[in-house]
Amino acid sequence: MAICSLQSAYIRNSVLRALRETKPEAARLVSTSFVYECPTIERMATFLSKIVADPHFTQGVDLTTRGKELQALVDKYTEGFPSYLALNGSAYPVPHGNVYLLTGTTGSLGSNMLAQLLEAPAVTRVYAFNRPSNSATLRARQVSAFKQRGLNTDLLSSEKLVYVEGDLNAPGFALGGRLYGEVSISPDLRLLAALIIT
Repeated sequence: MAICSLQSAYIRNSVLRALRETKPEAARLVSTSFVYECPTIERMATFLSKIVADPHFTQGVDLTTRGKELQALVDKYTEGFPSYLALNGSAYPVPHGNVYLLTGTTGSLGSNMLAQLLEAPAVTRVYAFNRPSNSATLRARQVSAFKQRGLNTDLLSSEKLVYVEGDLNAPGFALGGRLYGEVSISPDLRLLAALIIT
């Protein structure tokens, strides 16, 4: 089942709500990237049972291992999909002149997708769409996400990158009129969501 980054936030919030009602001290151990760190039901159940049994439980995140696990899941669930020639290390072709609205760009998969789109010469614009945060600007959060994953932060200075903060559930995505108009009238716009496969 494909779950977009907004759905992963819904899953995490549902887990947090249940923990706060039954084991509040364990809720603080559920990180913002919980769904990506535990990409299968089995992993989630194991992690949650451990933190409920021991609220002092700590578990380091090995990003290399997580990346391999996610890639294995992608390979499993995309077996039999049509193949394409590689473009800039991506298995998916990027047609000339495309404009992308990519959600969840500060997450693990979203950061990697954003880097590939920014590197592709044929892409003319990428709207990096994320929820607002009071803790840091979207650019600062994106730089931090790239650094954490060893991605080239110079790409974030590209003129084709537009940072967008909004809410997909709000009318007009809670964007200003000019920006909403710019996004909605683009004839080449492709909407992408950072996905995980479980």
